[in-house]
Amino acid sequence: MDLPSLRGKSVFNLFSRQTKKLKEIQRQRQLDKHLVSSLNAAKLPTLKQLKYLPKILTPAEKKRAQWLLVLIIVCLTALSFQLFSWLTVPLPKAGGEYVEGLIGSPAFINPALTQSDSDKDLSRLIFSGLLRYDKNRQLVPDLATDYQVSDDQLTYTINLKKDVKWHDGADFKSDDVVFTVTSLQDPDFKSPLYRSFRGLRVEKIDDYSLKFILPEPFAPFLGLLTFGILPEHLWYNIPPANADLTELNKKPIGTGPWKFENFKKDKLGGIKSYTLAKNPNYYGDKSYLERLIFKFYGDHVSAVEALKNKEVQGIAYLPTEYRAELKKYKNLNYRDLDQPQYTAIFFNQRKNELLQAAYLRQALALATNKQKIVSEAFGQAGRLINEPSLPGIEPATDLKKYDYDPQQAVAILEKNGWSITSTSTADGLTRQVRQKKGYYLEINLTAVDQPISAKTAEIIKQSWEQIGAMVNLKIVDKSKILSEVIKTREYETLLFSENIGSDPDPFPFWHSSQRDYPGLNLALFSHKEADKLLEEARQTNNWDQRKTDYLKFQKIIADELPAIFLYNPTYTYPQDKNIKGFDLTSIAAPADRLANLNEWYVKTKRIWKK
Repeated sequence: MDLPSLRGKSVFNLFSRQTKKLKEIQRQRQLDKHLVSSLNAAKLPTLKQLKYLPKILTPAEKKRAQWLLVLIIVCLTALSFQLFSWLTVPLPKAGGEYVEGLIGSPAFINPALTQSDSDKDLSRLIFSGLLRYDKNRQLVPDLATDYQVSDDQLTYTINLKKDVKWHDGADFKSDDVVFTVTSLQDPDFKSPLYRSFRGLRVEKIDDYSLKFILPEPFAPFLGLLTFGILPEHLWYNIPPANADLTELNKKPIGTGPWKFENFKKDKLGGIKSYTLAKNPNYYGDKSYLERLIFKFYGDHVSAVEALKNKEVQGIAYLPTEYRAELKKYKNLNYRDLDQPQYTAIFFNQRKNELLQAAYLRQALALATNKQKIVSEAFGQAGRLINEPSLPGIEPATDLKKYDYDPQQAVAILEKNGWSITSTSTADGLTRQVRQKKGYYLEINLTAVDQPISAKTAEIIKQSWEQIGAMVNLKIVDKSKILSEVIKTREYETLLFSENIGSDPDPFPFWHSSQRDYPGLNLALFSHKEADKLLEEARQTNNWDQRKTDYLKFQKIIADELPAIFLYNPTYTYPQDKNIKGFDLTSIAAPADRLANLNEWYVKTKRIWKK
């Protein structure tokens, strides 16, 4: 046998012997395990035995055991959390802050001088009124404990809380209320509330009671008692003519749930942020939040950008045109709140005699595509209406309505002699327009220069032109709409919104005495029966009687058609989802969104279920 064959045989024999030896070792291990197992009655290893486990496991087995241990820990942790969640309930916990963006810097944080929404927001939190509206829009006592109304509805007696402190520690008393009311009645004080309190008397009874004496019954009076009270001891020595110059308008002292902490200014001296701290001595329900920070922006573009970048947790109001832009931000809640505001087209029959014809107003109403307005201009964030909406009152079902029907509108016009003719426009184009006895059916429509208003006006123009009207749009800057249009009543038809407020009293908007400025009767409406109903309704505290009068009034408006009522807009209030406790469905003014601020929270704790 040659040498290579001998070497191959030797290698083979060596490999065979090693393999046989390895099998014997493995067999011996199995016998050892069996012997150990037979000596231990328990089939599971003891803790003492487990400490030897790493010595007998192979590397692969050790790795699998480690992964198994991690999996067991993860599962046990998840199960523990789940059990804790099942057995406990989350509750609000005190602490944290809320940061909100507002448009425009505050100037007068003073309830007697507020002008902007920023002023009113801050004043509402710092100051208290005798009464307040709760989150359900119901009047409840605030600084007052209760009140009584005399049988003739001329005297209101108010009893005050005795445990109220001003933010500087001074006691709140009836002198503060008397001082505030007399200040509002002083023309030198220049309060926007001057007209509301003119003519009444306020008398102190003692330190914790007083009475208001009215010249005539006025049902909405209790709603006026929500005005904020000023501290007499700080304001007494300030001349009324200098009321708008004092530092107290920037660093106010009130009795409300929040007190001034600090503010920061920009390079131009305007307030760019304002911080409020929770009032530890507040007499009412205290907030869970410890601090509020308001940041001020020059426009909605900047405020929306701050919301995107999480510089703020909410902004006071989101215009409809920005809603789509924020769709991709899933961290936001959109609070869509009803409000006692309606948008309408008001007819000024003095400026365009054609509008004095009832059939023509009816034709224009039938030609107005309200659904298109709500869907295209307002993004469905509104409710179609056919009457002046009044808070707390559902309109009668038998009111005359003018649903979109351009064919019927055309039939009405043709029946009354308005035929189609061709005419040349100022830009040299030929168009079809209706004509009667040498008069063209031409109407000027005025609107505010704001995105929704301008878009709505354009849709109305298109709707009316489809039935043969010639419509001229006049879009007016919002800074000039009051001085150049409303004060002078310089419009033929006006697209505008009116906010009734918390009380359903429509007297300021529809009584004939309010046809001229500062009255708000934009349709210059005059109707003896309607006037009588409005006068009676505001002279009784009987709610059922008031409601009956207002339903009759709405029927007259629907029959006379002094305006085309379009929709109730929705107030959109966006907030980060980490803000919990918001519980409102409607507001009367922007500051009302803060009505249940004491229930908001950002921190939670869990307690065991009972």
